[in-house]
This record gives sequence, structure tokens and C-alpha cells, in this order.
Amino acid sequence: MWLVSPVVNALMAVLLLAGVPFLGYLVWQKWRHRRPLADIAGRAGLQGSSVHYLLISAAIALVVTCVLLLWSPPVAPFLREGSPQRVFAGLGLGVQAIVMALLYGVVQTGFVEELVFRGLIAGSLARRMPLAWANLLQALIFLLPHLLILQTMPQMWILLPLVFLLALAMGWVRIKSGSILGPWLVHATLNVTMCLMVAARTAA
Repeated sequence: MWLVSPVVNALMAVLLLAGVPFLGYLVWQKWRHRRPLADIAGRAGLQGSSVHYLLISAAIALVVTCVLLLWSPPVAPFLREGSPQRVFAGLGLGVQAIVMALLYGVVQTGFVEELVFRGLIAGSLARRMPLAWANLLQALIFLLPHLLILQTMPQMWILLPLVFLLALAMGWVRIKSGSILGPWLVHATLNVTMCLMVAARTAA
């Protein structure tokens, strides 16, 4: 069944890529600082956010989505070997594509990357240095794995400045709000849009 693989991939990403770092953080905070679980979760950004910052995040997500749709980047690079969006080729905007896009964009990449980069890394940096420096450093760290774009689809290098600027915006929201909810909303919206764009533009 087509649903099995996306669900397994999402769960594996949560358990390994997000779960292992968070477990390490949890053990360290418990052992070193004797913090309660609720405090540890809050320090990792796993808490609610004010409506103010959620609205800012929603506005950022809307602007980024509009820019992406108006720009309408070429689909060919996303169909190459190694591109995660390749599995959406030819699906169209049906139930399968939408469910797969949500699993990939909201869970597998959105939640996992936001917990690690904004929740753990940005949060830890913000407690040790001024906001501007913490935000800049977390954005640079977030950019590093995205440099793989240069290997899988080098003609899409223009996405890298966008990734960096979005990382700055999402880092600022996370640090100011104390939550990853806003950044998660932006990240998930962008990734889901990209997946559905590939699915729609390659439909038979």
C-alpha cells in the first residue's frame, strides 16, 4: 500500500533524527541540572506560542508560498536522483499526493528539522549569546546540510539565500516566542507546497 512507506519514513525520521538528539538533551538536562520534564520541553521549544508570533509566522508562510507559486521554479531538478520530491512525480493533486506531502513536509522534515535546529540549537545558543549572534549562527548551521542542493540540483542554487533568510526569520520567531510552533508552520507550509507543486506540474 502506498501509505506504508511515507508513514515509516516519517516515523523513522522522528525517532532517529529528532528523538535521539532530544533524548540526549533530556538526559543531560536531567542529570546535570535536575530540571523537570516540562521545563526541558519548554527549553527545547516544545510549548505553546502567543497568537502574535503565530500570526507573524502565518504571514511569513503566506508570503513565501506566494513567492514560490509566482516564481514557479523548473520541476526537472526536483525529479533527479537524490531529490526527495521525486516520489511526487506524476501523482497530481489527489489524496495520495496530499497525504504524502503532509507526512513529508509537516512531520518528516518540518517537525524534525525545527526541533533540532530551532528547538535545540537556536534555543541553546540564545541562552549563551546575544539574540543577533545566536540567530545568525543557527541560520548558518541550518544552511550547511542544505548545501547538498548544489550536488543534487546545482541550478537551484538560488534556493540557498532563501533558505538562509527563512532560517533567520524562523530563528527570530523561535527565540522571541520560546516555541517552535511558528517556525514549524512556516517550514511545513514551504515543504508541502514544493511537494504538491511537483505533483501537480508532472500530472499525467
